[in-house]
Order: sequence, then C-alpha cells, then structure tokens
Amino acid sequence: MKLPSCRSSVIAVLFGFLIPLAPCQSVVGQATTEVPPAGVPAANEPQAITNSLRADIGFLASDDLRGRSVTDETIHVAADYIVKRMNAIGLETDAVDGGALQSVETPVGSEARNAQRNFCKVELGDETIEATLEDGFGPLALGIQSGEATGPLIFVGYGITANEFGFDDYAGIDAQGATVIVLRKEPGANDPDSPFNGTENSRHAFFATKVINAISHGAAAVLIVNDPGSTRSAVQEVQNRINREANRKQRLERMIQTLPPELKKNRAAAEEQIAVAERLMDSEQDALRIAARGIIGVGNAGPASPQTSKLPVGSIARDVVDRLLKANGQSLKDLEAQIDETYQPASVVISNAKATVSVDMKPGVAVSDNVIGVLPGKGDLAGETLIVGSHYDHVGMGGVGSLAPGTIAVHNGADDNASGTAMMLACAAEMKRRLASIDSHREIHFIAFTAEERGLIGSARYVTDPIKPLAQAAAMINLDMVGRIKDNELNVYGTGSATGLESLLDSTNEDFGFDLFKVASGYGPSDHQSFYRARVPVLFFFTGLHNDYHRPSDDVDKIDFDEMTRVAEMVCAVAYRLGTQAERPEYLETNRTPVRPRRQMTAYLGVQLSANAGVRVVSITEGSAAEQAGLQPNDIIKRVDGAAINVPDDLVRWVRNHSADHRFEMRVQRGGNVITLKGTLQPRPE
Repeated sequence: MKLPSCRSSVIAVLFGFLIPLAPCQSVVGQATTEVPPAGVPAANEPQAITNSLRADIGFLASDDLRGRSVTDETIHVAADYIVKRMNAIGLETDAVDGGALQSVETPVGSEARNAQRNFCKVELGDETIEATLEDGFGPLALGIQSGEATGPLIFVGYGITANEFGFDDYAGIDAQGATVIVLRKEPGANDPDSPFNGTENSRHAFFATKVINAISHGAAAVLIVNDPGSTRSAVQEVQNRINREANRKQRLERMIQTLPPELKKNRAAAEEQIAVAERLMDSEQDALRIAARGIIGVGNAGPASPQTSKLPVGSIARDVVDRLLKANGQSLKDLEAQIDETYQPASVVISNAKATVSVDMKPGVAVSDNVIGVLPGKGDLAGETLIVGSHYDHVGMGGVGSLAPGTIAVHNGADDNASGTAMMLACAAEMKRRLASIDSHREIHFIAFTAEERGLIGSARYVTDPIKPLAQAAAMINLDMVGRIKDNELNVYGTGSATGLESLLDSTNEDFGFDLFKVASGYGPSDHQSFYRARVPVLFFFTGLHNDYHRPSDDVDKIDFDEMTRVAEMVCAVAYRLGTQAERPEYLETNRTPVRPRRQMTAYLGVQLSANAGVRVVSITEGSAAEQAGLQPNDIIKRVDGAAINVPDDLVRWVRNHSADHRFEMRVQRGGNVITLKGTLQPRPE
C-alpha cells in the first residue's frame, strides 16, 4: 500500500509492517520457444507488449538455459536468441565487425594450465600409481597456484583437530613433509546425534579449515577425497543435465516431423538446436566420468587465501585412494565407516609409499558476448545516440553470486534479469514503431550485456570500445529487475545525473501514476554505473529487491506481467522523449556514496503510528507481529534492534530492510517506564 507522508498525523505501517509457429521463430527449450513475430506493437495495444514479455522471459528463464552463467554454454544460446529477436524487430545487427556480438572475457577463478604438471604419482614399493589431470586427479584453487612436493603418504581421516570434541586425526601422526589424504566433510555427517553439530556442518567440515590444519602439522601437500554423498549428488546433477538435453532433442525431433515443408526457417532453427543439444550431451560425458570418480572441480573447494596458498592441494579419485589403502591392508569404505561409527580417528601411514603432488594453474577466463542492435537515427539528431541496456547473464546453477549457499539448482533469474532483457526488446519494438514517422531522432543502441553478475564486466567492456563514441551519447537507460513491482513503487536511479532528467521523468509519469522513488546518484550496482563513470547521463529503472533475489526461486510464475507492461510503457515513453527532444541532457556529477538497491516490503509488523509526541502506537492489527510482541496502543517506540526510531519513516525503513521471520528486540516507553519487547516479523499479507 502507499504510505502517507510523514507530515500526516497518522502513518499506516500495516505495510510490510502458446503462439503459432511463424517463419521468424527459433525452437529451443522445454517447449516451443518462439522468437515472437517482429510484431511491432500497434498503438494502444499493451497486450502485444505483454505477449512479448511473456515469450522472452519464458525462454530466457527456462530450466534449459541453466541460469545463463557466463561459464555455461547456454549463455551463447541466450545470446543467439536475443540476436534473432533483434532481427525480427527490425534492428540492424551488424555493428560489430558485421555482426551483433561483442566478445567479452570474464575472469572466473583458476583453471589447469599444463596437463603434464598436474598429477599425483605414488611410488608404492616396486609399483608406481599415477593419477593425472581428469584421470584421477585435479588441482584445487584453494592451494598454491603452481608447485610440487614429494614425501611420505599418510591417510589422516577427516584431517580434523577439534579439541572441543576431543577428536584429533593427527594424534600420534608425524605429518612433517608428508602428503596427507583427507576425507571431505566430518564424521557422522548424516547422524543427527553427531558431536560435530549433528547434520549441520561445523567449521571443521570446511575445506580451508582442513588445509590450514594440515599446514599447522607440517604437511607438504594435501589430497582431498570426495565423500560418497557428494559424489552421488555430482553424478546426478550431470545426469540431470544430460537427460534435459536428451528430452529437448526428442521434443525437437517430434516437432520437426509435424512441420509443414514450407516452414524451412523453422526446420533449420530446430535442426540447429538439435545440434546444440547433441554438443551439450557430448560435453557432459566427460563431466559424468569425472564426477563418478569423485573429482572435485578446480574452484569448488573455494579460492586460495594467504593461509591456504602455501602448498599444493588436489582432489584425488576415490578408486585411486582405495587402491592405495588396500595395498596397506585396508579399504576406503571400511575406514570411512569405522570413523563414522566410532567417532574415533583411524589415521594410518601408508607403508613404503612416496607421493609426488604437482599442481599448475592459471587464472581462468570465460568468453561470452554483449549483444547489440541498432535503430538508425534520422534528421538533425541522427549524429547523437541513446543507449537502452540490460544484462542477460545470471548465476547459473549456483556457486558464485548465489544467495542459496551449497545449493546446486537452476537459478532461473526470471526477474534478474530476464525481465530487463525482455523489456529492452519490447522497448526496441515500440521505438521502431513510434519513430517510423518521426523526421528527426537519435540513433538508439539496444544492448544486452553479459557478465554483469561478475562485476559489470560486459558494460565496462562496451564503454571501452563503443560502436559510436560515448561523447555522442545523450543518455543511457538501464533495466535491471523490473518484473515484480509492489505497491505501485517504481525506483528510478540517476535522476540527478544530468539536467532535466528528473523533470522529464516526473512529467512522463503524469500519464502513468507510479509512486516514484527517485535517487539522484548515477552510481550503483548495475550496468548504468559503467556509463555514468564515462560521463554519460543515466536512468536506472528497478522494481526492488525481494527474497528470491539470486536464489533458485526467482521463477517466471512470480513475474507480474500486467504491472510489468505498465513499467515497459513508462520506459518506452521516457526513451521516446530522450530520443526525440532537441535539448540534450547535460551531465552532472553526483555523490559517490555507495548506492544500495532498495528492498521491496516483504515483512509485516501490523501497527498504525502517530507522528506526534514521538513514534506513538495508535492501533494494532489483530494477530499481527506487533500484537504477538506485546505492543499496546500509546506505546512510544524508541529503538528496534538497537536502531533509534525518531520518526515513523525510521520504522518503515527498518521493516523494509528485514525479511519475514526476522526476530527483533524493541525498546518502548509505556507510561513512565521503558520496557523491552521481543517478536518476529511476519510475511506481508498479499
């Protein structure tokens, strides 16, 4: 709901206190994923924009695209789709060496440099056992980038020294100069009664803790053995990806059989996507084999730190370790079971064994593309440009950037940022239509940026090598997370980045009636910042952070397409004015203080407040968090979680910045006493 102004005597804090196939279609995804017809929306036909938004978000946020990470091949499938959409709209897609794609290199941690220098070789009596890169061994970025160590070989169980639990895998073991074999996780990981925090990980389960402990005991190298549960999960995840591609291939093959012969473009597109599915399945076979042996990915144990980067660290196959232990009269499976059942160490020096561990890594780079489409200018303004951009990458299956730690699942990114990409394309179609009869307008560059989630890398790349000099740019409009507006609140950042932008925004909004939350700064954690730093005025449209941000739950079914269409129409109106007005906005410098994205109101307190005589409770909603905490009418709220509450807006901001189920402590004045109340915020009623 809309919050009245604080000047009012009473403040309400009940807030959060299928389209037929057409020749231009391509086929990808769980169902037919069409490139919507060029279908430039007719005037006053918002349904055409809605249909476009639904189709584009439905494709980009489908499970088949696996979250559009720059490290996943599906980022190229997404880029190809966007190019086809731009062509269907009628944009020019030849601005980068005759094409639409501008290559972007993104640092993505470490990768093996030299296969011959990544290995583990064990001399076991007269026998030599060697595990090589992707054949039983893999370097881990957690340790030293390049190095080699040779010494005795010792199995040290889980590699834990935990005085608080009376447990020490190194007791009676001299690990000085040795290569230690360490099990992943900790004893009794599936036992609710385990002394190691039951089924929750204690700090001793962390890779870094194990490596630091090995270093403290004098180890020269560490070999980590994956646990059976994690190995099964890794295998299943790869198999799921293979199954999805196999199912997609089958759907496409069935669809081709039903296509009329005259739809040659549809057939060609489907055959192209079948080839993509086959390539993906082939590439996953090696991943399946590696996962089945328990090899941990180079970066999956975490990055190096000054404490861990002192020695070689690698992942070694379970079957190799079992072979080494059996030469000593034991087995990996039996030793794991013994430790898990008895909660007693079972470390052992492997007799007559000398191990050499070598790692050689380099910074990894992923290559993906910015996608650029151009609507040529006309008349007196043709020499100037307007940029409308959005990023189309996301955080993939989890890991880097995910706010669901340890979760391996598709982070679909429907709002972040399939929504912005879809709106950018809808705006392109609308500008194509509206400017067709205009004699003078700026050239408009529509850009889908990659690698935003890795630090605005795609937009930074474009700024260093734009298709037209940025000195010609009148402004840049950025669209990021624009699909889930609540309470009619539309956030617009950059209103102070140039003369006239705020007044243009306000006058345009007279036709739409949004409650605008305006931020003057041109800085912030999205692609507009790259342009603003290059002295280009910016406007960043954003509908607010929510609890699904960077989590697998950011799905298509949570997009409000009707309200998103209104936002798209507003953006199109602003873009039209910036593209056609004679006067160009003049760049202004704004405060460099870091800008935090504004959260939507997702929690609920349930009070009405008076702004008179302090922040006084007027009434309380029955059953609300306020009532359950013990608040009463006429209480004066002084502090919440230690934060001072001086005016009702202080409480509004506090609730906005917290999620449902947050436990709070509130200091209130009741009569002549100050008392402490405790409560838990509730989910905001829909």
